[in-house]
Amino acid sequence: MKRWSWIMAVMLAGATLWAQEGPVVREIKIEFEGPETVNRTIVMSNIRTAVGKSLTRDMVEQDVRNLIATGYFYDVRVSEEPVTDGVRVIFRVQGKATLKEVVFEGSTRYKDDRLRRETTQKPGDILDAYKAHQDALKIQEMYQKAAYPDTKVEPKITVDRDTGKAILRFVIFEGDRVLLQKIELHGNRAIPSLKGWLWSQTGLLKLMKTRKHWWGSWLSGTGVIKDEQLREDLEKLREHYQSKGYIDAEVRGTRVERVSPKWMILHIDLYEGTQYKAGTIKIEGAKLFPVADLQKRLKMTTGQIFTPDSLSKDSKAIEDYYGERGYLDTNVQSIRVPNVETGRMDLTYNIREGELTYIELIEIRGNIKTKDKVIRRELAVAPGDIYNTVRVDRSMERLKNLGFFGKVEPRPEPTPIPNRKNLAINLEEQRTGNVTFGAGFSSIDSLVGFVELTQGNFDLFNAPTFTGAGQKLRLRAQMGLQRQDYLLSFTEPWFLDRQLSFGFDLFHSEANYYSDYYDESRTGGDIRIGKAINQFLRLDLQYGIQQIHETIGGAASQELQAETGSKVRSSVQATLIYDHRDSVFLTTRGGRSELSAELVGGPFAGDISIYKLNAKTTWFFPFFNGHVLELLGAAGVVDAYGNTKGSGMTVTEADGSVRKVNDVPLFDRYFLGGANSLRGFSYRAISPRDVNNEPVGGNTYVNGTAEYTIPVVERIRFAVFFDIGEVQRNAYEFNAGNFKSDAGVGVRLNLPIGPLRLDYGYPLMTDATSGRGGKIQFSVGYQF
Repeated sequence: MKRWSWIMAVMLAGATLWAQEGPVVREIKIEFEGPETVNRTIVMSNIRTAVGKSLTRDMVEQDVRNLIATGYFYDVRVSEEPVTDGVRVIFRVQGKATLKEVVFEGSTRYKDDRLRRETTQKPGDILDAYKAHQDALKIQEMYQKAAYPDTKVEPKITVDRDTGKAILRFVIFEGDRVLLQKIELHGNRAIPSLKGWLWSQTGLLKLMKTRKHWWGSWLSGTGVIKDEQLREDLEKLREHYQSKGYIDAEVRGTRVERVSPKWMILHIDLYEGTQYKAGTIKIEGAKLFPVADLQKRLKMTTGQIFTPDSLSKDSKAIEDYYGERGYLDTNVQSIRVPNVETGRMDLTYNIREGELTYIELIEIRGNIKTKDKVIRRELAVAPGDIYNTVRVDRSMERLKNLGFFGKVEPRPEPTPIPNRKNLAINLEEQRTGNVTFGAGFSSIDSLVGFVELTQGNFDLFNAPTFTGAGQKLRLRAQMGLQRQDYLLSFTEPWFLDRQLSFGFDLFHSEANYYSDYYDESRTGGDIRIGKAINQFLRLDLQYGIQQIHETIGGAASQELQAETGSKVRSSVQATLIYDHRDSVFLTTRGGRSELSAELVGGPFAGDISIYKLNAKTTWFFPFFNGHVLELLGAAGVVDAYGNTKGSGMTVTEADGSVRKVNDVPLFDRYFLGGANSLRGFSYRAISPRDVNNEPVGGNTYVNGTAEYTIPVVERIRFAVFFDIGEVQRNAYEFNAGNFKSDAGVGVRLNLPIGPLRLDYGYPLMTDATSGRGGKIQFSVGYQF
């Protein structure tokens, strides 16, 4: 026994000595199995074994790992041979082949250039079999999205062992193009697959992006089965059932039935389970505050449908109750006990109360460009305040809304002081400047091209980057067949470090699309200041001065020719805006209203003295399944005063008629008609007219719109609308008998380049001068 113990001890000691201090390396030899596809210097630069050093097992193992990690070798083996006073270390490596060519076989639908865009390996790369497999899957997925569900793609590799060059072949078996004829749901009794008619349909199938093939599938990308999209749809079905109280609901399987060579049916098997309602609700662990006060925060009460989302929100509501009062570390755990027989879900909220916590310091990290003060002025908390988690969350939302940061993460950090924590705000800045250019077309502007530079985090005094102060800069040049516009706009949202916005605009515009009889150009600028009164209400003040020139053609009426020449317009305008829309871009609820009053001339000098009063309100009402009703009402009046009042000359037209020219200049009168008002009429067609039947504008207008939009597929909405309005020649004039109206249909496309609106309106109430035929209105942009 002692003898064996002695032998084991010697062996262990020897192994330990070899691992720690092995024989000295006298020579390193590199041998390639197959062609030498990799330069020997790559091997030497990735190993730690060196001549003159001791050889250890750990060092050899690390060298093997390093060489494999380079991606150049299939296999690496290390051996040793004894030599005088040491060893020769031999690295036997098998290099990966270099890709000589990528070949596609069997494809009839796509050309090779299109297929190559799906691959990550190019000739000259080191061949990677795993990447080849992934590329084959990407090509296969591309075919499946194009309605070739049976497509198989196999990567085949041929290596010339003499040269180390490889040819990668993607062998494609396309199969037939098969479209989705129908989707059938099985096992759903409580929630129908579909109900209702046409655009008002609701049900489980309306939740899915996977849709059966229809004539518009070429635009919407539907009519085929896409694996990833289908997985998302099945998860939506499960989540929808849970939102209705069916907690045990699940998708038990899917299967595809091929009903013909060109068509298939997708079957989805559902299990609904029991619909649960909230049973008894208990709150335990509350010592600092009355349970009755906490219960008032709960939205889900006994008898209501139980949903995991409601449970999560109620747990958060209790934590927020504590968080608002500085009890930062309070934790709420919810326990639910289902009763399948009664369909009740008994709930218990266990509270682990934290300690009252104050903010010691606020540390901002990650803002390389943005100044600290730009961030701190958005915070609703300060050092020394109670650590109010609700205010902290609100502060983070305000930072996100700046658009400067891709990531905003608050984190409480401990300090040596009891009951005090630092608030660390970790930020990740994102690009805030953009240069965009493009071209567009509308039924008003015709063809236009533009280039625009914007910087949302501008700093006027921080050369050479000019970023970091949260200012807004916009430079835009737009040129087209009917217009030219040049604009420089600057805004400081925190003027004098107060919640006041200050800005100015400099502009020049030339418009040739108003009329065949005259053109208009404007050059000027304005200074503006604004104050947010509360979350929804804002007051803006603006002073503007501009020179406006009207160029009137010789064929125009005397009434229009009286407007020829240049005038200086100097004005002050006040605007009160109430905006509580849920989204600026795709609004589904809320509204926006504004009142404005503008005084031109008088104490502000200039060539004209008029005043304008305008009101506009738009309200949005959500209905089932994403339907939205929009109601708009607007009215305005403009009138002259002072030296301008009664200044309009009397002219005699060619037909001998005598006309009084409006005191209000042509460029300040109202017109209706076109893509943004009454869509069944031409642009500016609704207006008083001269002897040539040319619109000359009026001093009073009223306009209303009702529009109902329906989602068709993602990014596409169908619209039906009704417009009504009229423009009267005199200020404060109203005549219901002169109203014009139209009705029509439209399409809204929410494209990555911006929203596109296409409408067809047909006049209902009209006259011979305003037009009787329908109009197609086309525009790009948002209508506010």
